[in-house]
Amino acid sequence: MTPADIDSINHVGIVVRDLGVTTTRYEAMGFTLTPFSPHMGAWKPGDPVTRLGSGNRCVMFGHNYLEILANEDPAVPSARLEGYLKHHQGGHIICFNSEDLPSVERRLLASGLKTSGVLPLQRDVDTPDGVRTAKFERVQFAPDQSPEGYIQAARHLTPAFVYQPRYTAHANGCTELSSTTVVVEDLPAFLDRYATYTGAQAQADGGEATFRFSLCSRLVLMDRATAQRQLPGTLYPPLPGIAAVGFRCPDLARQAQRLREQRIPFNEAGGRLVVPAEEASGIAVVFET
Repeated sequence: MTPADIDSINHVGIVVRDLGVTTTRYEAMGFTLTPFSPHMGAWKPGDPVTRLGSGNRCVMFGHNYLEILANEDPAVPSARLEGYLKHHQGGHIICFNSEDLPSVERRLLASGLKTSGVLPLQRDVDTPDGVRTAKFERVQFAPDQSPEGYIQAARHLTPAFVYQPRYTAHANGCTELSSTTVVVEDLPAFLDRYATYTGAQAQADGGEATFRFSLCSRLVLMDRATAQRQLPGTLYPPLPGIAAVGFRCPDLARQAQRLREQRIPFNEAGGRLVVPAEEASGIAVVFET
């Protein structure tokens, strides 16, 4: 059972080359996106908070969200984002939610894994009362041992600035970032590592293992053969990689009609709608009940 220090997947971050193209496509799928918000942060404990050259627009829900990251100024690109994009466009960040980051860090260090330490992060966001600064704390997990992406946990210090009701209603009716899928070559090794990351035990079924969290969302690890069945028609990032995000959608028939009307290709598998990664800026988008 998931311990108190990790209760959900707080967000998944995708890195894209063209924010305008991506925004248009996700809006066509029926999502509301937040305005662009530039990032500020520190890379080491004790360092000053500075502009990072990147920013985001987000698909928000009541407890979690999809973060779409891009360069703040394409003429002066962020070295971090450019590094991601040289690898691939698409999923690069999984951020778990924690209300006790020191506990998470102690647990990982006790398991022999390195961490970044607890670091500050902030970004300015538009609110009904004007621009406010949303503040966070974060801990990166095993920076040298996570080829699938930037894996971390975060704590929201000003959640009201992030989870604004005006951005959590979506035309497609989706209510949650319900799943995140990582496709791997060595499932047993990743199963062990994520059990350490989360402090939880997964439910394993053949080539698939699922971690479920107490607040919301689940993390799914799949081998290549299983992913070919579960995510038909999609191109995967270099493995291991963050291959798909799922959204809880109450009316799949209506969403299928929306996708057809918007001329967005999709496949059906296991009672879910799967928009291939190449149609969604590098990550498969799954609509599920």
